[in-house]
Amino acid sequence: MTTPTAEFIAVGSELLEPWRTDTNGAYLSRRLGERGIPVRFRTVVGDVLDDLKDVFRIALARSELIVATGGLGPTIDDLTREAVAELLGLPLVLDEQLASGIEDRFRRHSLPMPPRNVRQAMVPQGAAVLPNRLGTAPGLWLQHGRATLVLLPGVPAEMRQMVDDSVLPRLPVQGDRFAYRVIKIAGLTESEVDRRLDEVARSADPVAWTILAAPDQIEIHLRERVRAGEEPSGIERVDRGIVSALGASVFARDEETMEEVIGRLLVERGESLATAESITGGGIARRITSVSGSSRYFRGSAVVYTDESKKALLGVEAGTLETHGAVSAETAVEMARGARRVFGSIWAISATGYAGPQGGGPGRPAGTVVLGLAGPGIETSRGLRLPGERETVRARTGRTALELLRGALLGVEM
Repeated sequence: MTTPTAEFIAVGSELLEPWRTDTNGAYLSRRLGERGIPVRFRTVVGDVLDDLKDVFRIALARSELIVATGGLGPTIDDLTREAVAELLGLPLVLDEQLASGIEDRFRRHSLPMPPRNVRQAMVPQGAAVLPNRLGTAPGLWLQHGRATLVLLPGVPAEMRQMVDDSVLPRLPVQGDRFAYRVIKIAGLTESEVDRRLDEVARSADPVAWTILAAPDQIEIHLRERVRAGEEPSGIERVDRGIVSALGASVFARDEETMEEVIGRLLVERGESLATAESITGGGIARRITSVSGSSRYFRGSAVVYTDESKKALLGVEAGTLETHGAVSAETAVEMARGARRVFGSIWAISATGYAGPQGGGPGRPAGTVVLGLAGPGIETSRGLRLPGERETVRARTGRTALELLRGALLGVEM
């Protein structure tokens, strides 16, 4: 059996704007590669009917598997269904069962179904409907000559669920496949990671190796071609080499985030966490609670943006603030100590600083940050000078606070 030529199409005019990036294509390239199906073309196209038809026409001429995301919603600019139906000469017909399911979904949320949502139940004749457990836009599977077209919603969570549930099970593994791994590194610069891993990189072959500076972390992307019937071995070897060279700076792999790592460590230890936040305004708590099940270990957060709230809510001493200031090691430690006491947690982290554009005077420019940590037998702080605009400083503060906590949980200095 020959390996099909695969192609990905991202539909949506917003994806052509400078502030939006398509992430579905990278995900699908990986998942299809794991089945031995390489993606040879990736296209982004706006919500214009003629442009959509042109893109699908070109794809049908050169690819056996075409996966598109986006343009399946209920609004007037959701045109993927119409474009494919017109191009293939297929009428759009109402799928009564699908329409009933969409209406039931609105009813379960005690909402009337807007009339325009009926559009989502219009299906090119002969297409198989792929169920969407997370939303109202169904997926569609069509055969046209030698080509298979798969149309999926653009919402990443919905798309990924449907790929797992309905797309991959229909696609057989095609001979050689690709294995992938992303190794995530914290607390080191890209140049330092590159220096430490020079020998590992030189001996990585036949594993393909890419080092990337992602937001607040460094990532090593690995790819290995695996023959049919075999398991990946090169990636495991390279992974061990990276860990040997970088130790605890390796914090996660693939989709796992720093927040999930923190949560897993706390659950394993049966311990709890609270936060005291000034500069981050609750951002650290938001990151922690983005993890499902975080109520098992997260006790709460005090957002204390003024000296008065630091004193009233956390018990920071007036003398500490007068002598050392709100952005100081002493204040950060007292904030963490207070949060630990107020919320009854085992651990607490705090953050205070100047996000900008103004700083705190001479010697305290924007980006001056102090973190605090309180836990069993430990009260400590860390001073930082973080570059970037206001929101960048706030985000990096939150990330570094979690790194500090992870080091304490592991018993290593980060």
